[in-house]
Amino acid sequence: MYRFRILAMALCLIALGAGMSAQNTGADRRQNTRMMPPGGGGMFPDGGMGPMRGMMPPGGGMMPFGGGGIDQFGVDFAKEMPQDKDVVVKSKADTLYNYYVENVKFGTMAKIVFSDNGAEVVGLPEDAKVEKEGAYLTITSKSVAPLAIELSGKTEDGALVLNVDAPLKLLFNNVTVKSQRGDAILSQGKGHVYAVLAEGSVNELSDCRNPEMPPMMGFPPMGGPGGFGQPGAGGGRPDMGNRPDFRPGGMPSMNRDREENPEDYHVQYGIRMKKPMMKKKLKMDGTFVCTGPLTVSGKGSLQIQSNNKVGLKSKASLMLRPGNEITVRALSGKGVNAKNELYIYGGILNVDCSFSADKALTCGRNMYIRGGHTVVKAGGGESSEGVESKFIMQIDGGVVEVAAQDDAINAQGDLIINGGKVVAYSTTNDAVDANCNIVINGGSVFASGNGMPEGGLDCADEEGYRLFINGGTVVAVGGRHSMPDKQSRQLSIQWRLNNLEADKEYAVGGICSYKSPRTYQMGGATLLFSSPELQAGKPYTLTIDGAEAERIESLSAPLGTAGGGRWPM
Repeated sequence: MYRFRILAMALCLIALGAGMSAQNTGADRRQNTRMMPPGGGGMFPDGGMGPMRGMMPPGGGMMPFGGGGIDQFGVDFAKEMPQDKDVVVKSKADTLYNYYVENVKFGTMAKIVFSDNGAEVVGLPEDAKVEKEGAYLTITSKSVAPLAIELSGKTEDGALVLNVDAPLKLLFNNVTVKSQRGDAILSQGKGHVYAVLAEGSVNELSDCRNPEMPPMMGFPPMGGPGGFGQPGAGGGRPDMGNRPDFRPGGMPSMNRDREENPEDYHVQYGIRMKKPMMKKKLKMDGTFVCTGPLTVSGKGSLQIQSNNKVGLKSKASLMLRPGNEITVRALSGKGVNAKNELYIYGGILNVDCSFSADKALTCGRNMYIRGGHTVVKAGGGESSEGVESKFIMQIDGGVVEVAAQDDAINAQGDLIINGGKVVAYSTTNDAVDANCNIVINGGSVFASGNGMPEGGLDCADEEGYRLFINGGTVVAVGGRHSMPDKQSRQLSIQWRLNNLEADKEYAVGGICSYKSPRTYQMGGATLLFSSPELQAGKPYTLTIDGAEAERIESLSAPLGTAGGGRWPM
């Protein structure tokens, strides 16, 4: 038996008011059909990480029930590039074959060089039509031949609109495009867009802020480069089909005062400026928006400052491959959104929606995370959720860190964690929430939710769905948690405490210890531990700063949870 520690450090707190989010009811849930994993061959490779030994969740000291902003958790952007293996799918029978640029044969690469005076365009096919107004370009082509374009240079007043139905490769080679009229890059064709970030390149995009949106000042400037669903082998798994309907997500409210004459001004990079004179108004869908599927690859960086609806969006599906760094900062709207599936296979993804009342990282169907380091901040309002999938969310590897005002991680279908490291904080709601089952088969999970009635781990148990802990290391703290189901294949200990204080070390049986990121007083807190080192029939003691607080004489099997006592007054 060995010991792991989860340490924390006290950080500065920002006082924010927050409300409690309403629970979804069974009548409000949409029927969800179980799906097999993407790609040929069935299961994702095991990308799991070991237990959270040495992991350091930050500390704090805020009371639950609406106290403290997301800064109290000290979640910082990822900087060190994960060493994920980038495997190119070569079989045409694989459902993800078309997501890899290596599988498409492009002709001669055209070039667009942006400048303060306009844009130079060379090498486009003869059938391509170019409309040009300064550095604002519209390229239209009805050809079905794949088209490759290299983007470079810099413009403070330009944009690129592409009406191309063929596969389209965009090589970002140290390009900066800041639009004063709408989207920075908008692909309106049906073809797959391959955004390739040239090795070592630093690329920046920003869109025009919609003058109809409430102004927001003080946004930080952009910096430098900064198988499916099976809960383990063996039996004991209940049927998870036949899901009831659920409510689609609603639009967030923007409760900020407008300027007296918003039509006369817009906000760009936190600066109040006169709306520019324009001959042609562009769409305001977001910063980098594609109608068709989008894949981001390469070994460069892409920095997006979103002032409108969304930073990075595919109106189909989105794949993020290993090796690159993507940073999205959103003043309003979503950070990253895919209408269908979202695949995060590696690289760095930093999403900051600290000023936005919308959801930060979302998809309209299934989300698959199997590598990379994803950091999400969502703290602009009571609707600010961190990571959300409308159906199934499956985490097979990588690191996911989320700090949110609303749910930190939410799956409106099943949430399945097979490996990796998951750290989730919520100021007003659940840390990890699923509208169906939560299945934890491996990896490490640290979940800190708000006080009663919210908590760290919450599945739709009132509708008959369950929390299954079959493996991995799990630490959850909050007002309440869903009880691990009796068919769970790993033991858990759950303690009910009248108070739980920040900066004090809570330890169980020499197996695990941690310091809470905040203080729970009103309504107390529930503390849940689960580890493969827990053994049936053995006693376990909860200690607080080394002093014995509660003892379980014998942890019983096959129950997935054993009763802890109540901390004495």
